[in-house]
Amino acid sequence: MEFLKVEHLTLSRRRPRRGWLRDGAEEETLVEDLSFDLEKRGSLALVADSREALLALALAVLKQGPVASGSIAFAGVSLSSLDERRFRAMRRRLQAVFPDRSGQLSAGLTVREAFREVLRVWRRRSTREEQARLVESVMIACGLPEAVQDLYPAELDAVERQQVALARALLPGPELLVCCGFTEGLDAVQRAELVNRLRHVREEFGLTLLVLTDDLAVAHRLGDDLAVLHRGRLVESGPAEGIVEHPAHEHTRRLVACAA
Repeated sequence: MEFLKVEHLTLSRRRPRRGWLRDGAEEETLVEDLSFDLEKRGSLALVADSREALLALALAVLKQGPVASGSIAFAGVSLSSLDERRFRAMRRRLQAVFPDRSGQLSAGLTVREAFREVLRVWRRRSTREEQARLVESVMIACGLPEAVQDLYPAELDAVERQQVALARALLPGPELLVCCGFTEGLDAVQRAELVNRLRHVREEFGLTLLVLTDDLAVAHRLGDDLAVLHRGRLVESGPAEGIVEHPAHEHTRRLVACAA
C-alpha cells in the first residue's frame, strides 16, 4: 500500500486581478491534476518552477492549506475525511521543514526552549531522562553541538538554523518528513552539507521523504524517484537516475542542462 497517495490534486490561490479598472480577485492555479504515490521509507523529489506551488503542496499534505480538488491519503487514510481532532492524532507521524527565510524557528526562543515546546506537545508522557536522550540523539544525527541549545536563531548561521529545524522535526518521531525548499538561499557548499545530512538522517531514522524543491541537483541527490512539474502540471516522473540521464520532456532537458 502507498504510504502517501496524491490523486488528481489541484491547488489554487486568490490573487488581485491585473490591469486597469479591474477590482476584486481571481483564482490562480498553482498545481493542476497532480497524482503520485510514495511508498513507505521511499523518497520522492518533486521539482517545480514555482516556489508558491511547492509551498501550497507542502501545506496541503500537512492539512494546513486549501485543496481545490483531488485527494491526499496518508497511511491509507484520506486527509479530507479527518476533522482537526482526528488529524491531530496522526500529525505526529507527519512533520516538515521549510526554507530558512520562512521564519520556522521562533526568534524569541532558544534552541533548548524550542525543543522543550515540541516535547511538551508530543512527548509529554516521556520522562526527563528519556527526553534528554532523545534530544541528544537528534542533535548528534543533525550535526549540532550541545552548546547550540543555549543560542537564539539570530545567533546561528543559515545552515545551523536548518539543522535545528530538522532536529526539531525529528523529535515527535515522524514517519513522513516533508522538506519544502530546505536548501533555498544557500551556496553550493552549504547545500551539499545539508543534503548529506538529510540523507544520513533519512537512513538513521527510517524516514519516508517527500522533497519539494526548485533545484534539480538537490532533487537528484535526495530522491529515489523524481517528478517534474512545469507551470503547475506534471510533465515527467520515474526513477531519479533515469530521468536525469535520459530526460524526455523539453523542460526537464533544460533543467538538466542548467544543473550540469
